[in-house]
Amino acid sequence: MDRVKELGGNSIRLYTTNYADAIMDKAQEQGLTVMLGLWMKPEYEDFDYYDRKAVALQNDEIRRQVLRFRNHPALLMWNVGNELDNHTNNPRAFQILNDVVKMIHELDPYHPVTTTMTSSLHMVTAVERFCPDLDVLTVNVFSQLGHIRSHLVGNGWSGPYIVGEFGARGWWTGEAPKTKWRAPMDQSSDRKAEYIRTRYEKTMVGDKDHCLGGYVLYWGQRFEQTSMWFSLFTQGGEKTAIVDMIHYLWTGKSLPNKAPGLRSFRLNGKTQLRSTFLRADSTYEASVVASDPEGDLLAIAWEVVPDVNENFILPQHRTAREALPGAIIKSEGTRALVKAPAKKGAYRLLVTANDGKGSVATHSYPFYVGKLTAADIKNISQGNFKKKAPGVH
Repeated sequence: MDRVKELGGNSIRLYTTNYADAIMDKAQEQGLTVMLGLWMKPEYEDFDYYDRKAVALQNDEIRRQVLRFRNHPALLMWNVGNELDNHTNNPRAFQILNDVVKMIHELDPYHPVTTTMTSSLHMVTAVERFCPDLDVLTVNVFSQLGHIRSHLVGNGWSGPYIVGEFGARGWWTGEAPKTKWRAPMDQSSDRKAEYIRTRYEKTMVGDKDHCLGGYVLYWGQRFEQTSMWFSLFTQGGEKTAIVDMIHYLWTGKSLPNKAPGLRSFRLNGKTQLRSTFLRADSTYEASVVASDPEGDLLAIAWEVVPDVNENFILPQHRTAREALPGAIIKSEGTRALVKAPAKKGAYRLLVTANDGKGSVATHSYPFYVGKLTAADIKNISQGNFKKKAPGVH
């Protein structure tokens, strides 16, 4: 949180009250406010909002949490539920949500209450109809950030809104372009920074009459497609260009040491847009163009990992894939000799450029070993679980 303050941030968002005592105390020490999450179970967690007993128990727990934290000096507002609209068309949860909002207003009339929706906005009409007591709407939005106001109005919400998550484009359908085997194509960290800038300026700056602000997604080291798809920092704490950009957007100033950049990432002479197929146990050259704003000497690291189908991975099963031993035969700066794995399937080549002064650039490149058949595509579509695991957006 000290880095949030240093970068010009003034508020943090918590999804639940887990460890909230210590976190909110720390936020108060740093002069930060907190949007505090009160967890309502989404239906995809097999919660039945027609089960009166289960609903009553959940409401009682929320009541206890409000009483516990309502007087904390760091509290900015309450956020009841996160993406209750995810994988559902049932408005019942939003009828219950309004009962919770009314309860919170009775217990604490001094802090506003919001709920957070996915960027699909398909249940905004349910919020508009069934949640008249809600003070403000929060939306998690990525690629559509620059157009979220018009999308909200088109779906029936004309009031104020907050961006609950923003960042790089998502890996899910409708955000990142896909290979022929439906693997999402990544962006370099510096491209992600520019991607965020254009959308931030259209919404957080350009729609101040309605947008009350936004929380950049700090994903820690949670694995999601890659360990660096949404992460702002590496596991070692080195910052990416996204951090540089967020600092600039929040303060109008530039950090003294800027992160490197990566361009023209190629494998076997092809960009990832070509859907690259490799032969098992064969060797190929990979290359990237790396640069540093201050001209620092860059250390380039390469690795190959098995790729994943994120649509069918439960959140609790998300772990970073280990690098395959022997996949990088030789590397020299911005070039590497890659040996395709022996096993057929989807993989990803990762590259990191480190300036040695606390900043890095990252990128990933999906590729497929072997011949892709119609049966392979069918298996990819079906995934490994009978029930589709929810995404976070």
